[in-house]
Amino acid sequence: MAAALVYNRVPEAGLSIDHRSRVSPIAIYLLALATALMMGLRYEVGGDWYPYLLMYDLMQLMSSDQLFGYFDPGYAVVGRLSDSLGLGIYGVNVICGIIMAFGIAYFCARQPNPALTFLVGVPYLIIVVGMGYTRQGVAIGIIIAGIAGVSERTILRTIFIVFVAALFHKTALLVLPFIMAPILRRNLLYAVIGGIVFVGMFYVLLAGSADQMVTNYVDAGYESSGAVIRVLMNVIPALLALLFRKRLGFNGYHSDMWSVFALVSLLLVPLVLVANFTTAIDRMALFLIPLQIAILPRIPYIFGHRRALNAQVFIAICGYSAMVQMVWIVFADNSRYWLPYRMAIFEL
Repeated sequence: MAAALVYNRVPEAGLSIDHRSRVSPIAIYLLALATALMMGLRYEVGGDWYPYLLMYDLMQLMSSDQLFGYFDPGYAVVGRLSDSLGLGIYGVNVICGIIMAFGIAYFCARQPNPALTFLVGVPYLIIVVGMGYTRQGVAIGIIIAGIAGVSERTILRTIFIVFVAALFHKTALLVLPFIMAPILRRNLLYAVIGGIVFVGMFYVLLAGSADQMVTNYVDAGYESSGAVIRVLMNVIPALLALLFRKRLGFNGYHSDMWSVFALVSLLLVPLVLVANFTTAIDRMALFLIPLQIAILPRIPYIFGHRRALNAQVFIAICGYSAMVQMVWIVFADNSRYWLPYRMAIFEL
């Protein structure tokens, strides 16, 4: 709760709504460091705590060949590094927390209001995903950092960054077509090169496990209890992204890219309501969550210099974030795995 109060006080520096927040990027990175430590030093907190603890124990029993054959390569490297340093599961979680939190901070520092952007990400992206889906959280953090400066000139660099993200969770690769879509009508050569690279990355990372993933996520009909909520949470920013596309202040490439994210988010709504493979849809919805922190913090700036209205919208966005946090705490079936928050340095 104390951490939540700190997070919610940060945007006060941006209440003088001009056209850019005066919050220093250094403050955002310091906040990211504190966040990373909270994520990394948690003790028996989060829905993934015991599964990942078991995974770490298995890593210690495996040879290198077995390790990289069984686990995602990026997570395997982090696990082996932490083990060699004697840091245990906490070392793994701190490293993963740093990657995710600083990836988000890098993105936030390039937005009109870095503090508000970070705040919007706290209730779900950081707390729920970051401390409940460790590998996906790392992958999302890397992707967010990569798309912060994406353009047709940097598309190859962004493709490489997505490849790095996929080393932590293979499904991250499925986001690449959404990021590359705007280039199709801008630079055909880059689009062709990007397509070839995507096929190569798919072959390297997913070809051997694609059939198993289809079997696990689609054919088996696995259902995720939180899938509907995660999909619906993307609906509001998706609609806003499309309705105010020309007023959000994005450059041409980012405007097109976020429109693609928005359209995919809306297409998932009927799917998640009727399909029996909601786990597959849920995994996709996780990687669309960046839409929330890209769009919502920009809404207070779409009304020009109407300061009173801007301030009201700003407060509404903060209130919405607080509501998301409270609704999840009170009504989520599995929020008990996050509560109360405990830190390892006070428990061991």
